[in-house]
Amino acid sequence: MRDRGAEWLNLRVTPEPTPARDLRRLRHYTFVTVIGSGPLALFMAALFLANSETGALPLAVGAATASVVLCTAGLALHWHGQGPLRRRVLWFAALVLLLAGVAVEAAAGDIGAAWAAPGGLLAAEGALLWSRQGRRTLALLTGTAVATGLAALAAQLGYMQPPVVLMTAILVPSVAAGIVCQLWHYRVAQELEQARGLAAELAVAEERLRFAGELHDVQGGHLQAIMLKAQVARRFADADPELAASEVRAVEELAREALRDMRAVVGGYRKTALADEIDSAARILKSAGVEASVPDAAPSLDEDTERLLGLLVREATTNLIRHAEPTAADVSIVEIDAEVTVTVVNDGAPERGEGGNGLSMLAKRFDEAGGSVEHALDGDRWTIRGTLPKPVPRPRQAPRPRLRRIRR
Repeated sequence: MRDRGAEWLNLRVTPEPTPARDLRRLRHYTFVTVIGSGPLALFMAALFLANSETGALPLAVGAATASVVLCTAGLALHWHGQGPLRRRVLWFAALVLLLAGVAVEAAAGDIGAAWAAPGGLLAAEGALLWSRQGRRTLALLTGTAVATGLAALAAQLGYMQPPVVLMTAILVPSVAAGIVCQLWHYRVAQELEQARGLAAELAVAEERLRFAGELHDVQGGHLQAIMLKAQVARRFADADPELAASEVRAVEELAREALRDMRAVVGGYRKTALADEIDSAARILKSAGVEASVPDAAPSLDEDTERLLGLLVREATTNLIRHAEPTAADVSIVEIDAEVTVTVVNDGAPERGEGGNGLSMLAKRFDEAGGSVEHALDGDRWTIRGTLPKPVPRPRQAPRPRLRRIRR
């Protein structure tokens, strides 16, 4: 059983962007809300028509139903990104049916408020169809003004009661604005999700540029010196063989030193402190929209141990950004007796959870250092755990006693 008292406290890092999973839920909610506005408008129209005393009730109900169905079909085509031609045909047909239903009710008696909700549905489809983004508010206001003006004109001619005019002025913009605002809200969420993905890619690209710049700084001087030494050796190969041989030996030594430095950079000897890698992981995860829990402090370890544990954190962060769709990740450090363990857990892992080449190479390096790397998939939770032994501190040698010279 692990000693929880030895576990380091975690610092919550809450991201600002919307996670991908929440965007999928918002998409389903928006679709149900927008398409469900049609049945809702038809239900409201049926309630008003049920209280109507007109003799042409079947014709009015049929016109209202057909108009709502055509408008709902147009909204469905808009949701799936279909072309405007079919939507315009449906919109004009719905408008004609709506006006025909109003005319039938006007011929039989007073016009009721049953046409307000279908009118709002028609206004929403018209705003989406005939206006561009950024001008749809003006289109909604125009549709509301036209509907209210027609209702006021009908009231002046004696075909409509004044309360129905008020109902029209309220229901038409309410239904239309509800539909358009839902679609606008989903579009904004899509743009935020795209920005989140771009921020994650930029964070990874920044890390790659840092590594490339470091490699360039290390190898640039070596390669320049090797080129100059090689030119001198070629120039004096016949005139001064000893000088040429000396330059060749210098080239060999420079190449050997460059190889050591390159291995140091690639292996992570340079700037691979555990605390730095944890901070870098927290920034990348936050940019990717992942709620990350990381230690607020890292233990002080020797250079080799910190390097391997830092590489574990880096590899785990790269894998979960590249291969998973996480919403939360947890990085923890536990020191027990003579071992230190770093664990990275994230959700949103794919069904297949085998380790790749990076984990295989990392496990081999941990084995060489006397540790181990474990990874497991439990549902959609992917866990990577690396354990290394703490280096045994060398015992301090007792100071050698100084012999005092005794003078006789």
